[in-house]
Amino acid sequence: MTEQAKNKTVSNPVEAVVSSELPVLSASLSIAMYVDCPNDECANFIDLLEERDTNGVAHNDDGYLLRQMFPNNGSHDDFKCEDVICSECKKPFNVKGLEW
Repeated sequence: MTEQAKNKTVSNPVEAVVSSELPVLSASLSIAMYVDCPNDECANFIDLLEERDTNGVAHNDDGYLLRQMFPNNGSHDDFKCEDVICSECKKPFNVKGLEW
């Protein structure tokens, strides 16, 4: 290390700690879209992005549901997922709207 580098002052002390002493990790993004089964006797908690919750159907095929989360035009009221089948009770239903 050069003498100039040793004498260099750090404008942000936190930056110095992060860059020299702490490990750097990658973050993981986990997204879920939950809905309760409308069958009162079932009330299964369903993640629309998980095929195991929707009777084996991939409702997010080609990013269909995720694209609706961030609409270029329209609003979250336009969100829809049709022909969902609860994997527990097999009751079919549709979803309209997305709450944030």
